[in-house]
Amino acid sequence: MTTLKLGRRALMASAVAALSFGTLAFADGHQVVDSIHFLIPGGAGGGWDGTARGTGEALTNAGLAGTASYENMSGGGGGKAIGYLIENADSNHGTLMVNSTPIVIRSLTGVFPHNFRDLTLVAGTIGDYAAMVVGADSPINSMEDLLAAYDADPSSTAIGGGSVPGGMDHLVAAMTMDAAGRDALGVIYIPYDACG
Repeated sequence: MTTLKLGRRALMASAVAALSFGTLAFADGHQVVDSIHFLIPGGAGGGWDGTARGTGEALTNAGLAGTASYENMSGGGGGKAIGYLIENADSNHGTLMVNSTPIVIRSLTGVFPHNFRDLTLVAGTIGDYAAMVVGADSPINSMEDLLAAYDADPSSTAIGGGSVPGGMDHLVAAMTMDAAGRDALGVIYIPYDACG
């Protein structure tokens, strides 16, 4: 098997060129598009929003895209945006949608009627990292404190995150509790739009 490894600039150039939208021009030997539009399946300020805006900024700063525009379409844990993009595919040329694990999970579990497989993957640009944090004034100061609180009263020990139930943040909380020998299904998870 042959593996092709591309640097960031080459990967982005390939992604933009593969989309084949807009009028192509050349600047400093790089193929560019006049404009690119990002459909963001979550609220302003969240992880998907930051990813889209950071990618747009990188593409415009590198001269690979003339301008970048952004549209937040929050709802259904990404379901509203994926449905919109699929149902309006003929009029959405030049539009990229930020996608990540929660949309794939929700699609696979049938939470919304559209399938992530109806979209074309263009590029992987981020890695998902997770951390469990508490406020500075919290009585929980360690994992041991969290487990003790959970053991004492699981229904009063909620964990919040910036993804929908069944999304990445929920999975991280459940997997953490499972790894600690606790009931992963008993985790009370509170979703916050745009990462809380």
